[in-house]
Amino acid sequence: MKDAIKMVVTHFFVISVAMLFFTSVGNLLEGVTALPIAYPFQVMITGILTAVPSLLFYFRNEPTKKQFYLRFFIHFCIIEAIVMTEGALVGWYSDILNAVIVFVIVMLVYAIVLLYSHFVDSDTANNINNALNRFHDENED
Repeated sequence: MKDAIKMVVTHFFVISVAMLFFTSVGNLLEGVTALPIAYPFQVMITGILTAVPSLLFYFRNEPTKKQFYLRFFIHFCIIEAIVMTEGALVGWYSDILNAVIVFVIVMLVYAIVLLYSHFVDSDTANNINNALNRFHDENED
């Protein structure tokens, strides 16, 4: 469970930073010079609300590919529902075009978090494999 909590905290920070980055780029392109004072708090709330569903990927037993992809799809739908609902409540968009833009931004943030997790997991797997190879080589002699 400690790893699951660590994953949620990591996702919170990655999500929050990615949201701030994409919002800053969007504001730069639109010429927005100031954000509402509540915005950083909205980002943090969104970060935690969208990090918690990452627990769907905490498995006690190794899932089948079908189970994994089903959880992946459910996770993405939950994330989109959370952000789109929160966005409607706090006024992040006012029409369908802006809603589509928010939807696409969420997809980009989701992809960044997914890539980040993949690279971290790959690095961890490589480190474990290297340690096992060294252990195997040392015990062969």
